[in-house]
Amino acid sequence: MPPIRGIAVGGATGTWRGLKSLDENKTVCALPERILHIKNFDSEETRVPRRDVKMENGKIPVIPTDGQGRTHRSLSSVQIPTGLQEQSPTPFFQYRTSEFVFDLKKPPFCSPVENGKSSSPPQSRRLLKDFLSSRWEDAKKEKVFNYDLNCMYKLLDGEYNFSIQLNVERGKLRRKPMRFRSICESFNNLRWNFTRLKPEEILMFFRCIDRPFSDDPLDRHVIAVNASPLERSHSLLVPAVNKCLPQSLTETAIRMGTDMMLLVDDDSFHVLFNSLLGQASVNHLHMHALYWPYDSDLIFRRYDELARGVYAIRRPDWFISTFAFQLTSVAEFDAFIENVSKCVELLAAQKVAHNVFFTRAPLIRTSGPLRFEERQPSSMLVTAYVFPRRSITGAKPPTNFNPAANELAGCLTSYTYRFFEAVTETTAIRIIEEDAVLEDEHFEKLARDVVTAITGQVSSDDEDSFGERKDSSEQLTSPELDELRDSFHTFELRSPKRFANPGSIADRSRPYTVL
Repeated sequence: MPPIRGIAVGGATGTWRGLKSLDENKTVCALPERILHIKNFDSEETRVPRRDVKMENGKIPVIPTDGQGRTHRSLSSVQIPTGLQEQSPTPFFQYRTSEFVFDLKKPPFCSPVENGKSSSPPQSRRLLKDFLSSRWEDAKKEKVFNYDLNCMYKLLDGEYNFSIQLNVERGKLRRKPMRFRSICESFNNLRWNFTRLKPEEILMFFRCIDRPFSDDPLDRHVIAVNASPLERSHSLLVPAVNKCLPQSLTETAIRMGTDMMLLVDDDSFHVLFNSLLGQASVNHLHMHALYWPYDSDLIFRRYDELARGVYAIRRPDWFISTFAFQLTSVAEFDAFIENVSKCVELLAAQKVAHNVFFTRAPLIRTSGPLRFEERQPSSMLVTAYVFPRRSITGAKPPTNFNPAANELAGCLTSYTYRFFEAVTETTAIRIIEEDAVLEDEHFEKLARDVVTAITGQVSSDDEDSFGERKDSSEQLTSPELDELRDSFHTFELRSPKRFANPGSIADRSRPYTVL
């Protein structure tokens, strides 16, 4: 066996990587991945005469120690093997809350005026947008992506102004989505998760200096590449990757996504979340960060105010009923995080799958026309749209498109050229209704529950509806109730498509009553 060249390491800790011989593809020893000290023992300072160790009776003699009981360091010549180059550590992107841009129309480096001149951003401030793009392009050179981006876009005529992307490679080459049974499944380290990311797939660690995400100093909040991207700089936000949290949106994750939105001064930047049974592909807490070249028409719509800071838009004003929350100023930062957190926690507690879409939007309107688009909006604020939806229990093959957070905001992705050419707004809405849209009564109940969870008060609608249900039941006498029980029975049809229009959600889920 040829001589092995290695590395002497002092005080190194971390994961271990196998060291291979120079001419044989065999692992001969293990070295820590994070190397702290490397010494060249062929230098004049460390070169000393060698001593040959002879075998005695087929055994290697014990190496003598010095007077203090320490063994002598091995004096074999070492050097870094070919291909094992020193890698630069993953950088930290550190920032302060003073760098947040709450309104894109009033950025912090333009609003304050001193001595008649607008102030400029600090020289030490690294723009996250540029840094993310640079790191993403570096990862592309390392060939960590499953394919090169080759996308087409077009707009669909219709009421909702859909935009659609053609991304054939993503449909064929992305990792197969996993199957889940519940939206509250626990983390399983035997299935693929983000602790298995390669070093070159991690773009940066994310850290707020003056207001950390958590009290645990060992938490590592990761921004990594999406190996099957939708667009350039498509990345994944993984809060506290070391804690191995399941795919259930936490307050820390909402805070991380909101911070990233406030640091990127671009209205085409979005942060997305998909719950389990809501098109999430991995049960390890993560969010998507990406750019999309077209605005979602959702930001130009009129909303109903349910409570202070809580809004809703219902069908048919939008093709799926949606909750909305908007961050208007620094004073509302904590309330915004808390409201979004309470909303998604309630949906998870009621086993309702959901998607969340963070974007920049004009100030939410509660009056005026249904749709109004300003040429020069007076404000562009961080806004979170929460979509309660039907659960998808199996991994659906990407034949047309899968309605996730981006799609429910009107930004579609097609995986086949045939569907991309033939799709219309009507066909897209039909697919979304089959896979995602809840019944109107279910959403109204969720709306009342969300208001109660956020405000702590039971709405008058709940009391009135309860009273109506009570009065209607008291109007029937016992004989009348017995007559109803004897005369009618209900059952679930195994194949409702024979009796109902295909794709009708209401008919699919409603029991049939027969006399």
